Amino acid sequence: MKDKDKDEAPTVIDLSDRRQTPKELPAFAPPEPDPEHLRLREEFWATMSPLAEGLQEVQGTLLGLLIQLALPELDRLPLRTIREDLRGVQGMPEELLQAYEAGLGSYPARLREAEWMKEHAYPLAHDYFRYGVQDSQPKDMGVLVERRVYLLVDGRMVLVHVSGIWKQQSSSAWDTLTTPISAEFIEPVQAVHHFPFNQFVWQLRDLLWDESLAVREPEPELAKRRARFLAVVGKLSGATAEYIERIRRAGVTPA
Repeated sequence: MKDKDKDEAPTVIDLSDRRQTPKELPAFAPPEPDPEHLRLREEFWATMSPLAEGLQEVQGTLLGLLIQLALPELDRLPLRTIREDLRGVQGMPEELLQAYEAGLGSYPARLREAEWMKEHAYPLAHDYFRYGVQDSQPKDMGVLVERRVYLLVDGRMVLVHVSGIWKQQSSSAWDTLTTPISAEFIEPVQAVHHFPFNQFVWQLRDLLWDESLAVREPEPELAKRRARFLAVVGKLSGATAEYIERIRRAGVTPA
């Protein structure tokens, strides 16, 4: 075997097949930006500004006004605390929720004990997503995430992100556990960035008109606040209809 190994030709490396190192590669210089391209890009963003920041700013201002009109009604409702509304189990053991929270880290643990979590609040907006539920079968489990906006009795708004677990029991029934994982206080203009403006309007409308949960009689000025609420929403609806009609006339959408 030793003699055979000695007779074998040594491996030859063809240096022409070697890849170049980064230092050996030719330097790449990006082309100079086209001034006309830059101008058109800036013009586009200037055109989009009223459709984004401008519209949201107006909606945020109106939302702030509508909140002030509806806010006094919070004193008439038996509201839950934010922590009670966010953290809990439905059909699952409390021990499973505690085990789930133990793996989320120190920040969510401090968040659950924040003082404002113990304050009573009214839910203004909510969305959620259950990952994998569209393909699930009974007894399957998965992760869910939620976002909720609450109106506190002092007029502040807080956006809370929620995480949890779902477990399918049947084709239309799920057990869940949920707990808050992050939160921030927001202004009305930020709120309409996260959720549709009309979702807030409907919730505030219910706050002003739904008497089914009220625990005491309304104050005399409630009728005036209701009328003011309807007037603001009516003007907004009319302005929106005019805006849509102007777009149609401009040929942006089919007649």
